[in-house]
Amino acid sequence: MLLDQVVLVLAACALADGALRVAGLITDTGVTDRILAAAPLAAAFVFCWTLALGLAGVANSVPALAAGPIAAWAATRWLVPGPRRSVMNELIERWNEASRGQRTVALALAGVVAGSILDVARQPGLNVDALSYHLADVIGWLHSGHAGAVQTFSYDFPVGYYPVTNEVLLTWVLGISRSFAPLAVWSTALAALALTSLWRLLRLLAVPRAAAAAAVAAFAALPMFVIGLNYDAPSTDLPAVAWLLCAAALSAGARARPAMLGPALVAAGLGVGTKTTVAPLAAVMLIAGAWSARSQLRPARGWLTGGALAGLIAGAPWYVRDTLTHGWPLWPFDSGPTGDPVPPTMSLFKVSFLSRPSATMSALGNDYLKAVAGGLGLIAGALALPLLARSRAALLTAAVALAAVLAWAVAPFTGVSRVPALEPLALTTTRYMLSALAACAVALAVAARDAGPIGRWFTVGLLVAASIGSLVADGFQGFPAAPNLLYLLVGAAAGAALGWAAPAVRVGAAPALVPAAAVVITVAFLALSAPGWLWRESEHVGYGHALLGFMMGEPGFLTGSQPISFAPAVISSLAGPRLRHPVELIPAREPCAAVQARLRRGWVVVSPGAFVPGITVPWDAAYCLGQDKPIYAYEGAVVYAPVG
Repeated sequence: MLLDQVVLVLAACALADGALRVAGLITDTGVTDRILAAAPLAAAFVFCWTLALGLAGVANSVPALAAGPIAAWAATRWLVPGPRRSVMNELIERWNEASRGQRTVALALAGVVAGSILDVARQPGLNVDALSYHLADVIGWLHSGHAGAVQTFSYDFPVGYYPVTNEVLLTWVLGISRSFAPLAVWSTALAALALTSLWRLLRLLAVPRAAAAAAVAAFAALPMFVIGLNYDAPSTDLPAVAWLLCAAALSAGARARPAMLGPALVAAGLGVGTKTTVAPLAAVMLIAGAWSARSQLRPARGWLTGGALAGLIAGAPWYVRDTLTHGWPLWPFDSGPTGDPVPPTMSLFKVSFLSRPSATMSALGNDYLKAVAGGLGLIAGALALPLLARSRAALLTAAVALAAVLAWAVAPFTGVSRVPALEPLALTTTRYMLSALAACAVALAVAARDAGPIGRWFTVGLLVAASIGSLVADGFQGFPAAPNLLYLLVGAAAGAALGWAAPAVRVGAAPALVPAAAVVITVAFLALSAPGWLWRESEHVGYGHALLGFMMGEPGFLTGSQPISFAPAVISSLAGPRLRHPVELIPAREPCAAVQARLRRGWVVVSPGAFVPGITVPWDAAYCLGQDKPIYAYEGAVVYAPVG
């Protein structure tokens, strides 16, 4: 396991160094801009490489997964000239120029990031979506080798036809690590990318620091953002919004450097390929960036062409696939004029918030308000912006933000279904609003920039109040939906103390020492947290966790590689600590002889009935195993041990 983590970290370092070198061709000054430009380039390369390996059926090979980034790094070192100043040298120069207070704040924020990673690793708590299909896709591809292929993991939802760019990226990460441990770093890194991008976007828009900080804090405190760190990881809402904000920051920087539209297009493609909800705002950001740099686009046409191509590869495959197989790019969420009908289960709750606003609020009550929390203040502030600032920029950003909120309100699945059992599902779709709330935060920050003194302080006060409201709601969420505040505070305090006491750094030695120390710390963290990840995952109450705890004590589970078959939905954590166990869905109406054959090869897990009785595809696994004695039965889940 130690060797796997070493390979992963070294491959990631090679990937980062190569991407930063390419980004240096766009801008060789401004460390934040270079990092934001390098992030989508690195992710797009990993995506393309993993997908190419998937087409060849070898996306489950650790050497093959690691070879691409290492070879690309060697090629960039040979072909791409180095920037005038390396990222590390520029960071050191900025550190030496910073005041003691600025150093304290910088390392306090770094401490919060470290505290978040440690908190997630300390006691992970993944939700139903993560375990039943997001990670199941990854596990399936790591056993078949065909990353990106359509897989079936549910009788109720055709999850194999969802956009899966994020899952392909995770296949590269978990495929090399051969453990779940990198999930703690992955979710927190994407959150840091989202907040850094939002900060950079606001500063490029000349928003004062106080207003920009208040807007970033208001967005970071949202419950739907916070749950992406652990409970909702590795779901797609946080990654999609992170790439959207990265694209927005790069698009805003295109006015000074038009070539930044290249990586902006790549980031937008990654976002849309991760989740459809960010597509409208991504288009608006790219158009705005292109318009602001319209007189200087010709010299950057190479970057624009390459970025557009990479963005299409990263974002379009799933929509092309769905069009070819089901007649509509947004299937199964929508059928359009030419597509196949929406699956029966999904059609039952294909209801928008705007079509049933009163019923939605009445059915979900306070839970709905807690889920949105300070986001309600952001929406109210965007509505009131014409009273606070009447500049063209403020009114345009407010219009875009409110249009994004309206797009969420008219989208399917955001309102309560007319089937009582399905009403709670509308609560989970509040997270689709995350990109719209980011737009509201930007609109309020721009208004603070353009308003008079009273309007400016009122707007900043509203952002602060929204942050407080969200933090209160976060406190009610509890573990695992909200992080342990103690870990964040300890991380911030430790970072602040180090920043206050740390001296200036000598340029000569630090560029080599700092990355080397980061590599050692990261490898040690992954190697130490990976072996006990599933033990800690099994300790809290939630979907599949009691079953996982039982399976951890079964002979052969921790070291074996027998398949585990499920009906009617899979639990991907049962892939085991080294991801060796294939997790498979028993097909509906599979003959009993085939079900018994599965039992001879490995475990069979039968859970409670279909999602919507009488609507979904029937399954007969329980009937086929009626004469077999289970080894485990709890909360409806029944486990049968391998025989023979």
